[in-house]
Amino acid sequence: MFRATKKKYKDVEFRQFNVDDGSTASLRQQYGVRGIPHIVFLDGGGNVLYSRSGAPANEDSFTSMIERYR
Repeated sequence: MFRATKKKYKDVEFRQFNVDDGSTASLRQQYGVRGIPHIVFLDGGGNVLYSRSGAPANEDSFTSMIERYR
């Protein structure tokens, strides 16, 4: 679902991180990652608009989330 949705939005930056990797500890803390998957939406200035654990139910739900915070 992540890859398919990413292909639809060329103007949106998508990133994936391995939270089990020790080098991402600061990101986990910064965004309050407590579970996997965890989705974060940031504005152009790096401010958190949305940060929650859990995956959207389907591709349409993910698209709706992106449109809400885009």
